[in-house]
Amino acid sequence: MSNLPSRLLASFAFAGTLFGQNFKPDDVKVLGDLKYGQTSTSVECATSYCAFVFDGNGEDRIEANVKGVDGTTFVAIADGSLTQLSSSTNRVVLSLPNHGPDAEAFYIVFCNDQHKPTRFVVALKKLPR
Repeated sequence: MSNLPSRLLASFAFAGTLFGQNFKPDDVKVLGDLKYGQTSTSVECATSYCAFVFDGNGEDRIEANVKGVDGTTFVAIADGSLTQLSSSTNRVVLSLPNHGPDAEAFYIVFCNDQHKPTRFVVALKKLPR
C-alpha cells in the first residue's frame, strides 16, 4: 500500500471512518429541503457536512447526485436519526427502507472529501421500481 498515492490513501481513510456510522447533528448543517425531481441552486458547504432533507416513502427508489466544483464529493443518504443508509462518491442510488405507510424524513449528506469549503449542486430523483 505504500506505493499508492497519498490522496488515494486519504480517500480510503476518509471513507472508512464514515461507513455505517451515525452523523452527529452538530456536524451537519441542513441547507433546506428538496423534493423528487428538484435540483438545488449552487450552495456553499464550509462545515464538516451539509445536507438537504427530503420526504420519502418506504421502498421509494431514489438517486441523489451531488456535484462539487473542487475535488471528490462524499455523498450519503441518512434516515431521520442521521444514521447512514448508503454512501458513495458523487452519486447514491438506493431503495428507502420501509417502516410503514407514512412518509419519513431522509437526508442527503455531503462534503468535499478533504472537508474544504466547496460549492455544490444537489439533485434528487425518484426512479422507477
